[in-house]
This record gives sequence, C-alpha cells and structure tokens, in this order.
Amino acid sequence: MSASPKKLDLRAIPMFQRHPCVFDGWEAIEAGEAMEITNDHDPKALRYQFESEYMDKFEWDYLSSGPSEWVVKITKKKMPEATGEELRRKVLAGLDVVRPHLQADGGDVELVEIDEAAKVVRVKLKGACGGCPSAAMTLKSGVEVQVRKAAPEIKSVEPV
Repeated sequence: MSASPKKLDLRAIPMFQRHPCVFDGWEAIEAGEAMEITNDHDPKALRYQFESEYMDKFEWDYLSSGPSEWVVKITKKKMPEATGEELRRKVLAGLDVVRPHLQADGGDVELVEIDEAAKVVRVKLKGACGGCPSAAMTLKSGVEVQVRKAAPEIKSVEPV
C-alpha cells in the first residue's frame, strides 16, 4: 500500500479526457490505495459513473468543496477474494457482459481455465473473433476489462 494517494489534477486536462484519465488511474492502483483528484467543478457525474461501474468497491471523500476547486479522495476498498466456484461464477458473469457484443460480430468467447494461483483467466475466442485481426485488442480492452470488473482479483486474461 502506498504512503500517499496518487494525485491527479484534472483542471489542465481537456473535458472529454477527464473521466478516461481518472479510470486509467483507478485501474493502476491496488486495493487499499487511494487517488486524489482535483477538479474545477463538483465531480458528481464522475461519482455517479463510479457508482454504476464499481458499486461498493470504493470510498468517496470530499477533501475540499469549491467554489473554485474540488478535491476528492477515492479509495479502492479491499474486497475479500473469491476462490473456487465463486470465482468461476464471477468470471463467467464478466464474460456474459461482453458476449453479446462478440456474438453480434459472429464470434463468442469460451472460458478454458482459471489459474487461481497466478490470478489469470485463459479464454478462447471463437467464430469470427478467433481469426479477427483485432482479436488481441478485443481480448484486452473488451474481455479482460469486463472480467476484471466482475472479478477484481483476476490480474489478466490470456488467449489459448
């Protein structure tokens, strides 16, 4: 756990890049760590997005509330790690989120294995997704993102 939170000043970042920047920072911190954001307005919309994406997995604390500067500390809660059948259920739930998008393009994803010790999920992209030139990007920015949201204990998703 880091001694101080990662600090991110959003005021110098173009508006359309702020939320993606915050979520990239969020993904980079470990459970128990925090990030501190500074903004030029109340980041209520960001909080609503966090509640939608990471319900019960974060703490939101206003350190300063305007009128010209808002500072918020967002802490990633330590969650009990799932194992066995519970972990498998969570991974499958993540795959079920991305599956309709893959099927819309004539593909699918199959869970092959969960390596609990390494915290790695191995999947097989099937159908049109199996031979697609964008398969690696689909795996990392689609499948892995959804699996890690559903099962934060998983560190990566790999193809077989």
